[in-house]
Amino acid sequence: MRSSFFLLFFLVPALGLSADSTDRVLLKDDFQVLQRDAADQAACTIVLPASFQDAGKLTIKVEDAAGQRIQQVESSPIDLREGRRGAVIEKLPVGGPYTITIAAVGKAKDEGLRFRSILVGDVWILGGQSNMFGIDLIKEELPALPYLNMLNLLHFEKDAHWCAGEPPIHRIPEPFAQYTLKSQHPEYSDAKIREILDNKTPVGGIDCSYFFARTLFADSRVPIGLIPCATGAALAYWNPDERAQNRYGFLAQHIKSAGGRVKGMLFFQGEQDAIFGDERETVTKPTQIAPITTYGDQFIHFVEALRREFGGPDMPVIYAQICRHHNSQVDRSRGWEIIREAQRTIPERLAGAHCVPSINLDLMDGLHLDYDSLKTIGEQMAYLALPYVKKGIPPRSEIRLKSAAYSGGLRPRIVVEFTGVRGRLKSKGQPTGFALKEKQSGKLLDWIYKAEFDSSRPSAVILHATSIPNPDVLLYYGAGVAPYVNIVDESGMSLPAFGPVEVKASVVQ
Repeated sequence: MRSSFFLLFFLVPALGLSADSTDRVLLKDDFQVLQRDAADQAACTIVLPASFQDAGKLTIKVEDAAGQRIQQVESSPIDLREGRRGAVIEKLPVGGPYTITIAAVGKAKDEGLRFRSILVGDVWILGGQSNMFGIDLIKEELPALPYLNMLNLLHFEKDAHWCAGEPPIHRIPEPFAQYTLKSQHPEYSDAKIREILDNKTPVGGIDCSYFFARTLFADSRVPIGLIPCATGAALAYWNPDERAQNRYGFLAQHIKSAGGRVKGMLFFQGEQDAIFGDERETVTKPTQIAPITTYGDQFIHFVEALRREFGGPDMPVIYAQICRHHNSQVDRSRGWEIIREAQRTIPERLAGAHCVPSINLDLMDGLHLDYDSLKTIGEQMAYLALPYVKKGIPPRSEIRLKSAAYSGGLRPRIVVEFTGVRGRLKSKGQPTGFALKEKQSGKLLDWIYKAEFDSSRPSAVILHATSIPNPDVLLYYGAGVAPYVNIVDESGMSLPAFGPVEVKASVVQ
């Protein structure tokens, strides 16, 4: 990635200092990603095997992917805890993939220690439920990328190791893998499925993270590591106060094993809360579920805990607003609207949070985004992440609601303005998706008869209505559980679903 670096290795003298107690990452796997610091560097500790215990001198060599030697030094081992010995590598610059080789001076080369495909860059958490886990099939060849590695967690199993970041990113172990393959490929015979499993071929679907990483690296040249931890669960399962028995504890465990520091988090969750968090819901609820009206507070509490422990106060959190849900048996519009509105307004309360709309994107079933939609989400998340990753990039925002104001007269209209629009707003065909509802009953009102764009206001939509709204009438975009909406900006990002929003009086005519 770079042809040459000035790389220094500092081996700490054996003066009782325990390298285990420092903030340095324990380098233990091929493909490991070291989180860079503010100086675009990383440090790590390497524990030497028993064969090195009597070594007097070490030769440490770093090479890039082309085999070019970056640096070579000779020094003494250091003392670690419990009688172990090791070395500390300091000021390893952003880049890779590196090969790091340690050999005892005077020993045969084949007795050395080697770490391959090591990256220095940014580590991102992947959290949420099935839309982050990925359900749709991988529909094209997505090769391993030299700048993308991941923790292979096999869907919440305890043991994990670093590997190349090749989809599926979220991977399913047996016996669930057998069921998944049969669902994804009903044409496969039992023998074919057994062959796949025996060959240890990863099983899973596509999620947005591969496209996120591919786009973000193209714009930043900073390598990426992923910690995939998504699984089906309500937000209460990510509560840091209950970590001993939930997803947060599992996530914390693997962040610590990966070095204890991350750059940010991608998150896609909320469907379970939209269903089971509604106090009116009569179906059997999961053991951990909080009232739907507390979703925003729960999410902020979750993020603040992650920032304190692993990411710092400015850690970016980029999450998707939940998509449509098609279920003909039960009307769950209220739950979907409450969750979407909570997600939309979180960035107003939490700096560094970004809500990516998905309400306009296509599904592969009644709930899950399809391949192309997940690609879109990943690319839009990368757009929002870039200012946090590359110096000199001004802050960016998703499309956010700015105001909704009406003017009266013979032709009442509502002007809905937005920020974060790239270019101008547009639609295929007549712009649609807005609705008015009675505040108390929730009844839809058919007052809006036309929506249009105004060339003098590229970030606004003009709604023409038969009646003037009042405090008892509220505005929505994307009302209901499965609305049809079609307004995007020139980059393809959708307006966020919103509502209820009060329409204010305006003097603008």
